[in-house]
Amino acid sequence: MFATLLATTPDTTDYYSGGSTGLSAGFFLAVLAFELLAIVVGFVLAGVMWAGVFRKAGYARWKAFVPFYNSWILVRIAGRPESHFWLQLIPYAGLYWSICTLNDVAKSFGKDSAYTVGLVFLPIVFASMLSYSEVQYRGPSYLSPEQKWQAQQYTQWYAQQYGQQYGQPPYVQQNPATQNHPGSGPAQ
Repeated sequence: MFATLLATTPDTTDYYSGGSTGLSAGFFLAVLAFELLAIVVGFVLAGVMWAGVFRKAGYARWKAFVPFYNSWILVRIAGRPESHFWLQLIPYAGLYWSICTLNDVAKSFGKDSAYTVGLVFLPIVFASMLSYSEVQYRGPSYLSPEQKWQAQQYTQWYAQQYGQQYGQPPYVQQNPATQNHPGSGPAQ
């Protein structure tokens, strides 16, 4: 009995693939190779888009072609704390931090928040415009609360020290309701 079971040839028909295992594997490998090629082309295209921004900000162009490291440098170009790079890696919340970084990058080049919308939805066009137009890098635009306070204190000190030197009265904020404007005399 065992001899007859061992003597019979097993059924080699694959009912799930119809016997075309080689064709399925070839198709899978072709799709995988296409996806890998698309990812590489995407990274190269992103590097070309951001290379001019990196150059204008004083960084080497090759850094724009390195995945993740280019995001780290964009955070530095924007002037944000380096911990904000790690916040970009959080699922869903990272999208918010990435948009904040792009907004600060746009402001570092003298652009407004509407330009950020372009960087988010059409990065190929707007990042290339930042990279290869005549716009200049103005320095990091993000200021921490401590830096904002220091800038405010310096502005007030500067106005007190040098405001009268040039014949200007020191800046004093007045209540607009108590100011006399020309033509706004008492109603008759």
